[in-house]
Amino acid sequence: MQLRMPAAMLAIAFAGLAAACGGGGGGGYSAPTTTTPTPAPTNSASSQQVVRLALPTTAIGTENDPTYGLVGGFTQTVFSQVLGFAPGSQIMIQNDQSSTPHTLGDTGGHGSFPASASLSTTASGGSTFSSGFQTGSINPGQSVGPFTLSTGVYYIGCAYHYASNQMRDVLVVAANAAPGPQATQPPGTSTPPPGGGGGGYGP
Repeated sequence: MQLRMPAAMLAIAFAGLAAACGGGGGGGYSAPTTTTPTPAPTNSASSQQVVRLALPTTAIGTENDPTYGLVGGFTQTVFSQVLGFAPGSQIMIQNDQSSTPHTLGDTGGHGSFPASASLSTTASGGSTFSSGFQTGSINPGQSVGPFTLSTGVYYIGCAYHYASNQMRDVLVVAANAAPGPQATQPPGTSTPPPGGGGGGYGP
């Protein structure tokens, strides 16, 4: 009698092990599956080019461009520079200051910066940047866009700081257009992070 008891227990243990290993469903093994990642959309916000705005008196500085003269307050890299994009490019526009609103708009200038610019704190022009375009007021740290760029040479400025701080620039939208040389950082200012970051240029 004592010999039969362990044999019965052994049979029950084997039955439990077979059930736990997936017996009764075709062997319990399934081949590993692979999934192909879905590519990000080419027009996603993360792939947008960014134009950042800040007062020229902050770390962004000013640049005396050999073609267009003194520019400041706008960049597509780190420090102020003439902006250059291909037609049809899409951009986001970001206020990189922590406490100062800005705008980016077409001044109405043709061939030079006008003494009295046609700039507004109210948005106009929709989602396409062309003659007369205005972003409207952009709060500190805020980004607006995307905006599609139409071919042209635009003298742009900030409605709040065009006259008072000479926050003005040139946006060249043409085949093979590239950004101009960058400004030199003004003394006593902290270097902004390369990707901006909402407030990197101080007040």
